[in-house]
Amino acid sequence: MNDRLSFLLGLAILLQGCSIEPFVPAADPAFPSSYRNASPDEPNNVDVRWWRVYRDPVLDHLVESVLERNPYTRFGELHVAEGHANVLGARADLLPNMNFGASRDESHTSTNTPLGELLQQGTIAGQSNRITSNTTWQIDLWGRIAQSVELAKAKLGVAEATRRSVALVLVREVAVAYWQFRAAEADHSLLEQIRAERQEAVRLIGMRLDIGLNTEQDLIEAKVRLARVEAEMHEAAVKRDMNEQELAILMVVDVKDFRVPSPVEYALPDIPEVAPGLPAIVLARRPDLMDSSERLRALIAQERIAETAFYPSISLTSRYGFASQDLSDIAKHSSREFSFVPISLSLPIFDAGRNRANLEAARLRYQQQVNVHKVNILIALRQVDDALSQVRAARERLRILDEALTASQRRANVAEARYAVGQNNYVEVNQARDGALSLQRKLVRSRIDGLMATTMLMEALGADGTSPSKGSGELSPKPTRQRFPSIRGEAVP
Repeated sequence: MNDRLSFLLGLAILLQGCSIEPFVPAADPAFPSSYRNASPDEPNNVDVRWWRVYRDPVLDHLVESVLERNPYTRFGELHVAEGHANVLGARADLLPNMNFGASRDESHTSTNTPLGELLQQGTIAGQSNRITSNTTWQIDLWGRIAQSVELAKAKLGVAEATRRSVALVLVREVAVAYWQFRAAEADHSLLEQIRAERQEAVRLIGMRLDIGLNTEQDLIEAKVRLARVEAEMHEAAVKRDMNEQELAILMVVDVKDFRVPSPVEYALPDIPEVAPGLPAIVLARRPDLMDSSERLRALIAQERIAETAFYPSISLTSRYGFASQDLSDIAKHSSREFSFVPISLSLPIFDAGRNRANLEAARLRYQQQVNVHKVNILIALRQVDDALSQVRAARERLRILDEALTASQRRANVAEARYAVGQNNYVEVNQARDGALSLQRKLVRSRIDGLMATTMLMEALGADGTSPSKGSGELSPKPTRQRFPSIRGEAVP
């Protein structure tokens, strides 16, 4: 009889298993051998604390203070801690579950029941005291619980990606606000010099008007040019103050008490050389790709959990304790009571197609995420190449403007020399200086464009500036390519 039962059970499991089509995860994504605007021969040189490449102590202080003090940093850390707790909770299901219980009750049976009639209108009354321990253990023969642990780990990976994404956004916001602050500050300083030159031009043209060497139209045009530069100074001051306030908010300090240090000798840094390395590095570093990859991992686990619904669930249960009418007798050997069930089996026979529908839905969700992941990879590669193009363009503009500024300053020097020997008037000197200062403004803007472009490049490369969460241990998702589940499909162009 037992052999027949084992045979029928094995046959049922085999038939259930044969009714499920095999699930094959998609293959690894293919990456191009290099970026369009960068050589693959230069190894990646992006450090974890990438903002230090600018060699700007003020920026270093701001970024590191924001990463330490901003509430969103704590939000990311708590999100990861929640993921760790969920993994530990899922792992607990792999072990037996034991609980203890104690009860006391009084009972009295009715005389108006068949039992009461059998007892000749008698009743059974009394009290009972009970102490029991219950143990249950679900045997994970098909890996349902193991896949639940894998699912919890994948969600932990998503939480880690969220934490890194938060850090990346915070660092980017600080860097952008800081460069915009420095741009407005430098622009305001140059505008002050231009205003001085134009005020002098208005004074000189007014004097020449009095002796008939200039017309009133010349004076009006000089005053208009002066008014324009004063309006631009006001705009630059507003931009400077707004970005300083933005930095104060990111630093979580009172706006009225916060000032960005601006030493007199401060100079904008050069545009740093950034080598992105191989395109595949993006997959290991970008939080958004880590997020979509871990979601793929979670969907694979969900698909395998859906598969286990076709197989029987097996568990062991037991109960052992003491029961007695008198509390003083409860510990006696005769008060023992126990129940041991060697095995409890539940096999799905008919569910109206529910399990098959759930499995198909899980596989379709996985295929959807595969395509999302492919698109995310394409977007990431495009963003890196776009940023590389912007950095290259900024460097080329700087080179051209630097040559133009050298020529303009030479022109101003010649005008001053000619004025010194009486060969021209001071208005020409004033105009030459004005032109050189205007070119300096363009040069500052191009340098800021280059610094901003490198910041966007760092963001595109996924340099979040943080290390894995503290206390993560073996549960911490490591940002390496091997961590990511495969995705089958066409090679990414």
